[in-house]
Amino acid sequence: MKFALLYHYDPSTAGPVEEEVADWMAFDGQVREAGLLVDEAGFHMRDKALTVSVRDGESTVTEGAPTSGPMLAGYYLLDVADMDTALEWAARIPTAAYGSVEVRPVVEFEFEG
Repeated sequence: MKFALLYHYDPSTAGPVEEEVADWMAFDGQVREAGLLVDEAGFHMRDKALTVSVRDGESTVTEGAPTSGPMLAGYYLLDVADMDTALEWAARIPTAAYGSVEVRPVVEFEFEG
């Protein structure tokens, strides 16, 4: 089963530190060595984002993303046996120590054609 591990933190209260790099490298190596990694990415800060909304058929693009509260910093997409296993891996993501990691099962559609 595939699970998205979405890691968030609130930059107004805490954030990554230089010493964390070794923890990230270790986590990344472990998840790859276990053969569970489907995809992963970290995101630039929210001031680099563009936000699109459509109202009444009209598309609007604004600079940045919402600036209050936790921000989505990145994700891992893992293929693991079950939710319990996904939760175990989520707890190992360094951001969990000062932010949070949301774990969501991924809907996998099967298309005919």
